[in-house]
Amino acid sequence: MVSEQSQMRTAESTPAVEPVPACNICKGTAFRAAPFNRLSRRGNPPVCCQCGSLERHRIFRAIFAKFRDARFKEWSCLSFSKDPSFAVGWFREHQFSMFGGHNSLDIQAIDRPDSSYDMVIGNHVLEHVPNYRAAIAEVARITKPEGLVFLSFPNPISRQITEDWGYPKAEQHGHYRIFGRDVENVFALTIPHVHVVSAEDVDVVTGDRDMAYILTQSDDILRHLIQRGVATRIVQVRTAD
Repeated sequence: MVSEQSQMRTAESTPAVEPVPACNICKGTAFRAAPFNRLSRRGNPPVCCQCGSLERHRIFRAIFAKFRDARFKEWSCLSFSKDPSFAVGWFREHQFSMFGGHNSLDIQAIDRPDSSYDMVIGNHVLEHVPNYRAAIAEVARITKPEGLVFLSFPNPISRQITEDWGYPKAEQHGHYRIFGRDVENVFALTIPHVHVVSAEDVDVVTGDRDMAYILTQSDDILRHLIQRGVATRIVQVRTAD
């Protein structure tokens, strides 16, 4: 007969089973390495086998989850990228601009009138264009004053200074630059009439952290971002008209 003390020793020696993390986009629980066997910064496989999301997609989805509300259903959205960090069904109208496709728009000179959309999304796009300053001005121009822009790019969370080569560097995935936090100086010079906040979150799967920038002319949207805990830092308060 096993003694109570022996049972306690056995329980103490049995390691606790860690719960399998679930993707916050599709609830998948199987993950694999990215191309070229890339792992996350913490050494974890980052690609969801079910939906294909990466660390950044799940982080941006977590940011969206904090501030998404009923108004999205009335909004029109233009995305300069197509990734699982957002869902088409969130919006009344959702258009895509896919580079090289029949629906491709030049983000540096967008063929749309002022204030055309409630939301504009550009995830990992600006590092691919020659004139990203013009692109920042353009996405702000076509966004309604009561709407917002969601922008992300590598790697301002870990770099201070932007390195810009002036050409698409093949060994850097065709990027023209690697962004640093000094991109915030460009916001101040290019779109001083726009509030800018940084939004950071953690990937539920790998534990890695990433960030995006949210731009808006609306004081109401700014308050909403602060109240929902989205704005981890207020980068810029817009100048008076």
